[in-house]
Amino acid sequence: MDSLTHIVLGAAIGEAVLGKKIGRKAMLWGALADTIPDFDVFAACCTTDAQQLLVHRGFTHSLLFVAIMSPLLGWLFSKWFKKSGVSFQRWTLLFFLGLFTHILLDACTAYGTGWFEPFNSYRVSFNTIFVADPFYTLPFLFCMIIALIAKNESYSRIKWTQAGLIISSIYLLFTFINKWQITTKMQHALTTKNIITSAFVTTPTALNNFLWMAYAPDKTGYWIGYYSIFDKRKDINFYKVEKNDSLLKPYENEKSVKLLKQFSKGYYTLSRNDTNVYFNDIRFGQLGGWEGSDSTFVFSFRLSKKGESQQSLNRTKFKTSLKEAFYGLITRIRGV
Repeated sequence: MDSLTHIVLGAAIGEAVLGKKIGRKAMLWGALADTIPDFDVFAACCTTDAQQLLVHRGFTHSLLFVAIMSPLLGWLFSKWFKKSGVSFQRWTLLFFLGLFTHILLDACTAYGTGWFEPFNSYRVSFNTIFVADPFYTLPFLFCMIIALIAKNESYSRIKWTQAGLIISSIYLLFTFINKWQITTKMQHALTTKNIITSAFVTTPTALNNFLWMAYAPDKTGYWIGYYSIFDKRKDINFYKVEKNDSLLKPYENEKSVKLLKQFSKGYYTLSRNDTNVYFNDIRFGQLGGWEGSDSTFVFSFRLSKKGESQQSLNRTKFKTSLKEAFYGLITRIRGV
């Protein structure tokens, strides 16, 4: 999830665990605890674009990291802030909840989270919520701002913190239920069209949990479809996107390409534009994909051979303006 979401969640945890002991400072330390796993982004200065994809949400998002860092940070803070009267056990609980909820929330997105690093590189991804969802974050943020303004140890402060945690938890539960219902509906639609595939995945589109994308690979490519919970039309359209693996042959020995294939979990397609070849990660969908199969992929990289440029990989720019893309998204969410 985005940094703001982790800060808000961490602040709520801090208030719930240490609010009565240290007042508003509890929110600060809680926000820190929930943000620590994302310190891996600083590795970007010494890694390539492709390497950074796997470094991020790697070891610092693992269960082992949580198990090691929780008591270690608990011990350090109990030594640094002896006058606060907060015990080692209480500090440890704060950091455990902050770190664990961070990797749990991240695992709900499509990006994938390395829970089992460094023993296993498998990335956990439940695909129930987009990496930034204002319907989850904004009500939570509203509650925590009021809690922050309220007096220390006041009932109002406790009430608004609890309200934020309850509302956000209910919405998160809704995303799981919503995914189950939409997966059932979209999978049934694909089956009725007699389309045979080797897998079937559903994931929410940008900034919401109402419009969903499904992708299903077959021997040559992917069947992609979109469905909004507000759709009145019962039929769900699917279109085919070819994988075009042949375009990868000149680059298949490149280390960056191997990393991209690992990151995408094999869900990728290749495309060509003039003299450039692009590696597109299917999991993050297309910018306006519901409008046509030729839409730009959100997660797209331009491939190049070693020596041709300083970077072997470069993120591509969207052809559609963000304003147009956002308007198209809202329009499609409303249903067809």
